[in-house]
Amino acid sequence: MARSSDQQDFSVDLSREEQWLLHHVLLDRVESALQAPAETDPPPVVVYRVFDELETGRHRFTESELAYLRTASGRYVEATGTPDRDRSVAFDLLERVHRTAAAVAAIEPAS
Repeated sequence: MARSSDQQDFSVDLSREEQWLLHHVLLDRVESALQAPAETDPPPVVVYRVFDELETGRHRFTESELAYLRTASGRYVEATGTPDRDRSVAFDLLERVHRTAAAVAAIEPAS
């Protein structure tokens, strides 16, 4: 039986700047949750899985992790507080993740 793309992982070539930016975005998400009221939901597990991939230097992500990367980098690009120097890096990251996700979708077997 073929594995679904969410069980497989896909390589994303990240520049050092993109790794740093993604690390910052994920860490900010976790720290915000730690400072939130107790009744606030913690970050989804995918945040920790992506963080772990960055820390190990593998940069291989499942389809759901790619979706989270797309969402997180897109929010960072659009955030009013994002420094201009980070915005172009975040946009490049968003584009790269989008291309990878599109390639993943193209290899998905028909149901």
